[in-house]
Amino acid sequence: MGKQFLKMIVLAMFILGITIGETITANAQVEQVPTAGIAINGKIVNGINPIKMDGVYYLPFVQLAKILGYNYIKFDEKTLTYEVTDGSTTIRTTMGGTQAKKGNEYVNIKAPRWINQTAYISLHAGGALFNSYITFNKSNGSIQVQKPAEQYVVHSGDSLWNISLLHHTTVSELKAVNNLTSNIIKDGQVLKLPNSGSLKEMEPVKENEPVKNNNRTSVATQRQKLLEAAKQYIGAGYKYGATLAEAPKLFDCSSYTQLVFKQVGIDIPRVSRDQASKGTTVTNLQAGDLMFFTLRDTYSDGRVAHVGIYMGDGSMIHASTSLGVAITKNVMQNSYWSRNYLFSKRVIQ
Repeated sequence: MGKQFLKMIVLAMFILGITIGETITANAQVEQVPTAGIAINGKIVNGINPIKMDGVYYLPFVQLAKILGYNYIKFDEKTLTYEVTDGSTTIRTTMGGTQAKKGNEYVNIKAPRWINQTAYISLHAGGALFNSYITFNKSNGSIQVQKPAEQYVVHSGDSLWNISLLHHTTVSELKAVNNLTSNIIKDGQVLKLPNSGSLKEMEPVKENEPVKNNNRTSVATQRQKLLEAAKQYIGAGYKYGATLAEAPKLFDCSSYTQLVFKQVGIDIPRVSRDQASKGTTVTNLQAGDLMFFTLRDTYSDGRVAHVGIYMGDGSMIHASTSLGVAITKNVMQNSYWSRNYLFSKRVIQ
């Protein structure tokens, strides 16, 4: 009985493996599409090589990620799983999987395909993961990207509730902007997103995960050393999703804070969303506290998108997209940063 049962399990796993393999790699109906220009908010920024399967357009995942600024890319060959970040949020997706992860939230998507050793993702799935609205323009054969997204394409398995979580809003707000009288939505439906000015990711305020601190000196000394280390890199350039290998010439906001804290013996995560989950929420800021912001002109989902280090005199040192590593004086009186401010966390205590 035991051996027979085991054989049945092995057979079932074998059949399942074939099914999954076919789901991932099936290319019998792949239709080649001419190289397309890809435009972000109407401006052509690059070329890309789409394919078409069963009437659905797919884009090379890695190429799309890099075009949209997700330059930090890891790939697990055993599981065919990609992990990418632009410095704000980590996206994780597996070939053949209909759920991906964006930060700590799950996203329903059309399964990415693995064809000729290349990962492909549908236009709508790419939009859901990269906070963009991506469409194919038949008139000129181009790929059009609206970034940040003002619309969201419903995927199988979606509900208004999970879409509201992804965009840090409420079901009632989604219904209001879309004139919905019920909670029923369907695959492929295009929903308007609420105005980004009302969306804020505040969940990390409640998270107080401990921080590994290998520094044996006093708190005051640690703060001083942290600011000294931070100032060393003033003038360094900015790159979305900069890798640690590109430091100290290039940083994004969170690779910069991670490196600076590491130099004083404190380990914090790689991306700003994960850094925001550490330490204790504070309102009376001290030197060395981490300040977190959303960026409404870059992301419409209200995510934790930027991090800087408070300097103790009203100023913040950070890696900014426009200036690279620089000091912003009187940060809370700055119209841009005060408008995007979310909260602060203390990890040196």
